[in-house]
Amino acid sequence: MKGLIRDRLGERIDLLRRLMKSRGVDAAIAMARDGYNWETCYHLSGFRGSSCALVVFRDDAILVTDRRYLEQASGQTDLTVVDQGVTPMMEVLEKEISSRSGVGALGFQARRVTCDVFGGLKGLGRELVDISAEFSILRRRKDPVEAKSIQEAASIASSAFIDTLSIFSNGMSERELAARLEYEMRLKGAEGGWGGQDFIVASGPRSALPHGRPEDRAIRPGENVLVDFGARHMGYVSDITRTFSQEAPEKWVLEAHELLSQAQSAAIALLEPGRPASEVDAAARGVIEKAGFGDLFIHSLGHGIGLELHEAPTLSPRSDDVMAVGDVVTVEPGIYFPGKGGLRLEDDHFISPEGT
Repeated sequence: MKGLIRDRLGERIDLLRRLMKSRGVDAAIAMARDGYNWETCYHLSGFRGSSCALVVFRDDAILVTDRRYLEQASGQTDLTVVDQGVTPMMEVLEKEISSRSGVGALGFQARRVTCDVFGGLKGLGRELVDISAEFSILRRRKDPVEAKSIQEAASIASSAFIDTLSIFSNGMSERELAARLEYEMRLKGAEGGWGGQDFIVASGPRSALPHGRPEDRAIRPGENVLVDFGARHMGYVSDITRTFSQEAPEKWVLEAHELLSQAQSAAIALLEPGRPASEVDAAARGVIEKAGFGDLFIHSLGHGIGLELHEAPTLSPRSDDVMAVGDVVTVEPGIYFPGKGGLRLEDDHFISPEGT
């Protein structure tokens, strides 16, 4: 699998160059710092370190990193690896950019830089052009290797959840359940969970919190338990939500779950290339509204996933996105009764030429 991913990197950089040309950009830069924005660098270079700068010029591309990562970078990327040494990153970038002729406009990710990094980029003396949208285009449509990685992440997560349920007992805390679930994922080959973000585990009345983080609260007999979780495999994540009860659930829970299943099915039926994402959202929302619970569906229907948990496209009433081949999206209708409890049902879907 690693070799297959490496084979795709040249195609991605070629696409970035075409996007650069359309924006009048002579070079594009992506920076990872303290683990932030490693995804873009990995997607274009194969390097998984926490600190680097990737610069794509018209005719070549380089990866600048410090000496902690030189050996790793050399083994993970075919790009030219530049040793930062003890020199400040911006000085290294200035030297590399100045050594190439005709670099007047520099594309960067305005949504992914801190104020001090932005100040450093301005100090390079080039016109800065925000090409955040172009970087998003690069990562939105998944190739077969990426889709396979997400599929494997979903398979690991689902299997780990089933195994976790087999050892679940009333009295286990929400935090223990979350920890056990990630442990089972790692045993099955996952790199871990999402990384940097807790799973959602909310029981009893707390399950009415769509993003309820796990607490030390003991899960009681017969309570509704909402679990939003996912595994990371080869850098890519899955995103799944299940709602369960160890004992027979109350009637309202069964009815709400059946309604969510119908809403999810209505949305999945519309997952096809060329379909406005807002129409997919409307299909699920219409089922819930018809049943009289529209006010209790308080979030969008779904979102893209990939190297990050939330990517393009967005499935919501306000979305301008149109479904396309290669999209991998969540479909996650939910209903939340304040003070009583809530349910959500979420699965991941790949958009092929034929649909999902």
